[in-house]
Amino acid sequence: MACQSNPNIKCSCSSNSCGRHGKCCECVAYHNSQGNLPVCMRK
Repeated sequence: MACQSNPNIKCSCSSNSCGRHGKCCECVAYHNSQGNLPVCMRK
């Protein structure tokens, strides 16, 4: 299944210029591969 943006989910990421903005599964996979967490999970 492809990762798609969902306009009904509010993305708390402050990096609007990121190509993965709003695509949670792509964002989490990318940051996991870098050994860190995305901004939305750092609370």
